[in-house]
Amino acid sequence: MKKITKILLLSPIFLGMSSGLTSCGSNDVAEKFTLKIINSEDYIFIDEEDPSNNMTEQFKRYVVGLVDAGELDEKYRYVDVVYDTSDTNETLYSELQTGKSDYDLINVSDYMAQKMVSEGLVVPLLAEGETREEKLANYIQYASPTIRGRLDNITAPIYSKWEDDPEHPGEKVHPYVKLEDYAVGYMWGTLGILFNPEYSGFKDSPEIEKVIEDMHYSFSALSNPDYHRSISIKNSMRDTFAAGLMTAYEDDFISLKEKLDDGTIDVDTYMAEYTKVFNGENEESFDTVVNKVQNSLNIIKNNIFGLEVDSGKQDIVTGKIGVNLAWSGDAVYSMDQAEDGNLVGENQSTLYYCVPELGSNLWFDTWVMPKNDNRSEERRELALMFLDFMSDPYYASQNMDYTGYTSFIGGGDILELVRDWYDIRTDEIYEEVEVKQYNYEYYQVYAVHNDEVEENKDFFALDYPDFMKDSHRSECDDYLLYYFVPYSYIDKETGKKVDVEEPESVEDLLDEKHSHPVETEEEAHKKYGDLTIVDRDLEPEEVLDYDIVDLSYFFNGTLDDGDPTTEDYEDGVDTIFYSSSYYARTEDGEPYIFVDGEVEHLNNSVGRQFFTQYPDEDTITRCAVMKDFGENNKLVMKMWEEFKSDPLPTSSLVIFIVIIASGVGLGALIITNKLLVKRIRKKRKGKEQK
Repeated sequence: MKKITKILLLSPIFLGMSSGLTSCGSNDVAEKFTLKIINSEDYIFIDEEDPSNNMTEQFKRYVVGLVDAGELDEKYRYVDVVYDTSDTNETLYSELQTGKSDYDLINVSDYMAQKMVSEGLVVPLLAEGETREEKLANYIQYASPTIRGRLDNITAPIYSKWEDDPEHPGEKVHPYVKLEDYAVGYMWGTLGILFNPEYSGFKDSPEIEKVIEDMHYSFSALSNPDYHRSISIKNSMRDTFAAGLMTAYEDDFISLKEKLDDGTIDVDTYMAEYTKVFNGENEESFDTVVNKVQNSLNIIKNNIFGLEVDSGKQDIVTGKIGVNLAWSGDAVYSMDQAEDGNLVGENQSTLYYCVPELGSNLWFDTWVMPKNDNRSEERRELALMFLDFMSDPYYASQNMDYTGYTSFIGGGDILELVRDWYDIRTDEIYEEVEVKQYNYEYYQVYAVHNDEVEENKDFFALDYPDFMKDSHRSECDDYLLYYFVPYSYIDKETGKKVDVEEPESVEDLLDEKHSHPVETEEEAHKKYGDLTIVDRDLEPEEVLDYDIVDLSYFFNGTLDDGDPTTEDYEDGVDTIFYSSSYYARTEDGEPYIFVDGEVEHLNNSVGRQFFTQYPDEDTITRCAVMKDFGENNKLVMKMWEEFKSDPLPTSSLVIFIVIIASGVGLGALIITNKLLVKRIRKKRKGKEQK
């Protein structure tokens, strides 16, 4: 079990001294409230260069800003945050079972949130009479209605209560509650197949087209003997169980898909029936489900290289494996690494991620509030403030940019972040020019090689000022110059958003109130977010080899918030993206055509980073949430232990011995991995390659 990392902002000794001083000193000394949070490691924005800008520190300034604005009681002025990290959902579950946990918020996956709700380990977020619109206004405004709706409607039985079964008079059942009362979404994604179609270890060296064709349809690809001993799967009971179930009940999923395609059933019926099969509710006995899944997993086990916990995302980059059962967030990480020549040298590769056409698992990571009879009302209020703070697109975009996972939150800041990463209309085409003027302060100048581009909210265009000599112009020949002027920024002292007026002259531009001097482009990105120019007038015929990606299902309803900086966003217009590599394409740049039975159709299940982070609406429709197994957990756990009881494949042991012999220890691997993560974060603004 990984040791939980504790980041304690106040030591127990200091706390004791503080309480003593408070009791003996002046009555003017305010009480300090401490919010206690635990999250997965590396799963929130941390500024390695300036810890005072960490997300928890920004929250403390945010609270002070609310106090200064008169929106919050003065007693909240002095707030601390204890932020801890944990390794797994199960670790947190065990800690809550002891009854000694003192956390106000914990981050767990959807199935664990269900389990904790059912067992009374967490409590509703809101008190009687409170509404989400009042207490979680940002979450209601900005969380994607589609994704939030999928989470909200997950149900959990309350094991401590019984009620009459309406379908079977005289019998008792546990009442069900929805997660909307207990959980706020944080990140979300899919389970899929990450693969390198050019992997040298595949049998008979198949063509790229064949590998993509083999992977696209179902998880039975993990049993394909052509990929023998080149596959790793998750050492995770639920995720691997999901892949085994999709394989075991493949005929059922095929039948449902055919009925949907020919119009026999509508989408709602399809999703309901799909979810039923995906959770083993189509069988009279769950024993039958477990036995069928175990048989499928045994076939997969004989074909794989081995099980992995977190190494698969790196192993596929280094060439140890060619296929990995992966979470979408890890898949993006691997894709970024694999194509970065600075990281892998000549061993660059193009990886693809598949959410099989027959469907997969849709997962959510959520914030819930553990049961704690000693929690003060002030700490509960702070927890709700933190959730609302984290749901502001400005802060959510920092978390998403840092972790690489996909936020529940939409809104303008997230939209621009995604456009900057993936829309071909926002390629980074800036050149940097430093202008020394007035007290030797440096002002950042950006140039774009397109003198037709329109001004937008992030930039203000001016004629060349007098102090711009020819020598400066020559550094960016034929470029139109722009000075960076933020529309608004967050005051670090108060945590409040400050609007900035557009400068009307060179003097105004150089006024520190309007133009904030920065030394490097990286610093500008860190302070003010993504610097992008969006040429929204680009005609489709001007774009070669592009996919038109409609993310209306995610962003619609999150953009119209009355904020003047986002008033130009329009549902169904700004939610359309142009991507050069959303779906997988042939070497000629043409879309793949798949043949399933007698039906030919364009690829909509295999893609690159953009697809991996934001699958299209059809993909979301064919994914289901796997419920907590509840009382059937013991059956699944017994099966899982039997599955893992066999020794590792010989090939795995050989490679493991080679690794040990070469002196590559676990510590070195961890250190290397952390360095690579930092490199990926700095590179994330790079565009995809076909």
